Amino acid sequence: MLLEAVVTDVTRMQRPNVCIAAAHQGRTIRLHNPQPKDPWPKSIGGLVPGDVVSVDWLPAQTLQPPHTEDGKWVPTTFSKRHRLSEDVLTDQLSADAFDCVEDAFGTPWIRGTGGNAAFRPGEGTRSLATIRVLAVKVDVSFGKIRVTFEDTKSRWAAVPFQDLVVKQHQQECQTCALNLAQALKREFEGAHAIVRVGLARQFQAGGHPSACWMQVNHVFLMPAKRKHFA
Repeated sequence: MLLEAVVTDVTRMQRPNVCIAAAHQGRTIRLHNPQPKDPWPKSIGGLVPGDVVSVDWLPAQTLQPPHTEDGKWVPTTFSKRHRLSEDVLTDQLSADAFDCVEDAFGTPWIRGTGGNAAFRPGEGTRSLATIRVLAVKVDVSFGKIRVTFEDTKSRWAAVPFQDLVVKQHQQECQTCALNLAQALKREFEGAHAIVRVGLARQFQAGGHPSACWMQVNHVFLMPAKRKHFA
């Protein structure tokens, strides 16, 4: 089925895989089969949240919760139409945002020692959500980018930041090579923000059972400050 959708998530998975999700008529859809891979986003001139696209997509016949957004798509039908401004995009995302992570995903199954959380595989109604946050910080330690944010109920720390544009800058940008942490703080730290949060495909970490760990896909300050990571 050919449909028009607004891209909401473009994130780094385990190389060479890329996760791409979008909103269509109140539903979140993910381009899952076939799995998008590097360097496809660059081959179409880049892809970021806010891009309005056209694509032939159908929901997967078999879904594995919490990844209920998965679907089959036809790459040859994919085309970019235009791009929403970040302010317009955040207005749209805010309309369906949750006040806290637990409202979106339920009670975490595991809380890591650093402050991040994981959820039980095979359960849940979604793996992607928009969360209203009261404060957000970004840190870089030993080359790993982590986000700490507070919602109305909890503080979540050491959450991996998987924004594909940020990851590309980390590898390719001369300015970021000199001071990545400062560039990130300038555009992603503050209050009155929304974050796109996702649950990864299950994997084992830190001696815990195999689980779907939380990650931050995108951070949108209100008003927007993103310029360099565009």
